[in-house]
Formats: sequence, C-alpha cells, structure tokens
Amino acid sequence: MAWTDFEHQIWKALKKHELDDAQDFIVAVSGGIDSMALLNVMLTLKPQAHFTVAHFHHGDAENAAQQDYRDRCVQTIADFIEKHSDKKISFITEKSKTHLKSEAEMRDGRWSFIQKLRDKDQPILTAHHLDDWVETLTLKLIRGVGVQGFTAFRDWDGIIFRPFLRHHKTDLQAYAEEKKIGFVEDPSNDSDQYLRNWLRHEWFRSLDEKNPSGYQNYSRSLLQLQQALQETDVLELQFFDNNHAAGLDRNWFFSLSEMYQLKALAQFLRSQNIFSFTTGQLKEIKKRLDKNQKDLTFTVINVKWVINASQIMIEL
Repeated sequence: MAWTDFEHQIWKALKKHELDDAQDFIVAVSGGIDSMALLNVMLTLKPQAHFTVAHFHHGDAENAAQQDYRDRCVQTIADFIEKHSDKKISFITEKSKTHLKSEAEMRDGRWSFIQKLRDKDQPILTAHHLDDWVETLTLKLIRGVGVQGFTAFRDWDGIIFRPFLRHHKTDLQAYAEEKKIGFVEDPSNDSDQYLRNWLRHEWFRSLDEKNPSGYQNYSRSLLQLQQALQETDVLELQFFDNNHAAGLDRNWFFSLSEMYQLKALAQFLRSQNIFSFTTGQLKEIKKRLDKNQKDLTFTVINVKWVINASQIMIEL
C-alpha cells in the first residue's frame, strides 16, 4: 500500500536524523489521538522493525470520568496491537502505585517508567507536535526561560525522537480520521484548571479572533527565533561516559544537525588546544565520520582520529 503524503514527510524526518535504518524503537503511547497516530505511522513506515509500546497508567483518579478514561486507554492500545498481530510489537504497561496529583508528577512518573525500558541505543518516540511545542515554550516564557530552555525541545536529541514536531495537531487529526485510528479523548483536556489548557482554549483562540492568523504567525516567529538561537549558542559537548579523555560520544554527535556537527568538531579541537583549522577541514572530518564503519582511523589537520562505535577520539 502506498504511503500518504503525511507518512512520506515522517519518513523524511527519520532519514534526516539517520534513523531510517533503526530496527528497534520504544514508542510512548497514551491512547490519545497523537500517540495512536504515531504508532500507526511507524508500523506503516517500518513494518519489519520491533516496537516496544510503553504505556503508563496514572493510577486511581479522583473522579469517575478520569478513571474510566485511564482504564479505556489500556484496552484501546491492546485492541490496536491485536489488529496488528503480524507486526513485532511488545506491549508493556505499568500502573502508578502512588496518587499523582500534578502534571509534573504524572510526567515524571511516565518518564521514569519509559527510561527503565530503554536498552542500549533504542530511540524513544513521542508524539509531541508543533502546537505542543508552542504551548510548552509559551509556558516557559511566562514563567521565565533562558536560551537553553528556549532551544532544548528538539526533533532528535540522541535519545528522544519527536517526528511530529513540525506538524500541527490538525495534521494528526486528519491522518487519524483518514486511517480510522481508534483513540480515547482525555476529559481533562477540556478543563481550564490547567494553564496549558487555558492558553489553548482561551488565549490562542482570542489571539486569532483579535488578529486573524495571529497564532500561525506567533508559532512561526517562535520557530525562527529558536533556529536563530541554535545557530549562535555554544554547544555543551557530550563526552563518552562523561569522560573528557574518552572523546566525544559518537551517538550524541550523530544526533546533531550538520551545522552543529561542524560546531561540535570545532569546539572539540579547541578543547584540545588546536586552533588552526579551516571549515573545509572540518567538513572533511565530518565526511569521514559519516561512513558506516564502526571502527576507523584517519589523519586530518596533522591529528590522528580514532573512531569506534561509541567514541570520537584524537591522538596528538
């Protein structure tokens, strides 16, 4: 069956970050429309891959509607997986043993559960989309945020891959409707008790009423600001096993965009008191690092580069 245009766009995101060859993924699935769409997309694009579907049940709720929603999510995911029994899917769910009250407690519970499941270099896939990002960044701006907080939410950070981050919620809704994907709607999304929901239901809606296309312009401006900051900020180099002498972490390096890979190489060389190099030489080093070999050695800038599956090292 031919891929849809939306599926093609997600495939391009996988390929851009060199995840098209990965065969083992963890997919965070809540049972809502976003994550169910993500699971369907990935099963379509990577039919031979293995997926660990991770669902965290937030435990007993304070009201019947929320309790029913949480219980139905588990069944909805299980029913979906049963319909795709020809695929390699492991479904792992855990219910919170403590009463979680705040959004922060729920988020921490989810991530603690998911991180326990991660083995080696499995990418963790989440269904965060552009509107999620705009809401999150707006909340940070309201509460106070620096450059690091402004640029932290990325498509791929070496651990978490967010393939929907350049797509609006409406794209996911259209895809789910087209593919007739079942999902459960969280009743708490309608409550303006949470500041995030108030932004979504009141502030952004009022913005568009006062200024047509105001939300689209606002989200576009945030993206442009983030890109500009990413181009000027200083990278925090990540060394293998947090050991400077062990060289750069190769998996982290390849999670970066091409521009940031060149920046990382330049900072790494300067950290070794090597200051005489050109952009052309950096590009030559990157070109050699792009090879698929796990182990390789080469000499550029009169420096011997020693590479293995996990480390990028130099010998002076």
